[in-house]
Amino acid sequence: MSAAARSWPPLIVAANVPRAVRWRDLLLTLAAWAAFAYLLDHEFALSLHALQLLGLGGAKVDTNWRVYLERLTPFLLVAAALVAALVLFSLRTLRRRSRTLRMSLPSPLGSVRQAHIAGLDEVTLISARDQRIVVVRRGERGLSIEAKPVQT
Repeated sequence: MSAAARSWPPLIVAANVPRAVRWRDLLLTLAAWAAFAYLLDHEFALSLHALQLLGLGGAKVDTNWRVYLERLTPFLLVAAALVAALVLFSLRTLRRRSRTLRMSLPSPLGSVRQAHIAGLDEVTLISARDQRIVVVRRGERGLSIEAKPVQT
């Protein structure tokens, strides 16, 4: 087997990450943090004001907490609604999963019934199961399977 065949598909795993990918990730992370800091400029001013109240900073910032909380209220309500929806859907999923695990397993489907559902005869279905490569075509009349007969 050639080296080109062994390296396909070209996966990037943690053991051999290219240097360009690491630099790209670092630059994108720094850009995202810079954009986040720019968007939170007013909140940083509030933090500096809080530090000043504690005697740790010398910044002069006038803060209007009422306006700040009024502006923040819609975002907090949306966040609370999303958290509530996440909790409700998680509980529903857990309930459905536990109910499903308590159910008994269905009885296995016989070869005759399975062939009938697929629109095939039983000999063709059993022959197709024993082959490594089978061609299945879906046409207007249903499924058709091309498989060589099993040689005994």
